[in-house]
Amino acid sequence: MDELVTCAAAFFRTTGKDVATEEEFVMTTSLELKWMPPSKSKKLLKILESRNIVASRGGYIRLAPGTEVSDLPIAFRPSPDLINFIESYAEKEPEPAQKDLFPVLMEAAEKAGIGKRDFIQSSNRIQKSLGVDIKAAGLIALRDAGGDIGPYAGDVYKQICDTDLTLS
Repeated sequence: MDELVTCAAAFFRTTGKDVATEEEFVMTTSLELKWMPPSKSKKLLKILESRNIVASRGGYIRLAPGTEVSDLPIAFRPSPDLINFIESYAEKEPEPAQKDLFPVLMEAAEKAGIGKRDFIQSSNRIQKSLGVDIKAAGLIALRDAGGDIGPYAGDVYKQICDTDLTLS
């Protein structure tokens, strides 16, 4: 884990930026720094995201809040052990699939007697007028139509907050 944090911090130090694109990460770590081939760089990025070392939003990444590195080596290179870990990552630790909650909310709306079309239109209108995530808009539409949002509110909140990242 420490070497993964060092890896991410070394990338950002090398680029001199706080925020970078996912493509920039892959190209820099593979072609410029020559740490590994692009396919492994993509896997490394997935690992860093799944371990909450980097936060991703809209194709941009940055070090996750609270990720600190003291003693960052000047000429850092990933160890052979880390390279082997990256190679075997897919077999050992598959990424958990995060289920999209909007279809779940749509099913709940149908069970509550709200037509699918009406629910989608209402959700889209709320999303547009409030500028919120479609899942949040779906919760509001479900609540306004008299549906029970209790079983879904926590999961929607978690998904929205896990993906919400200020990139200023």
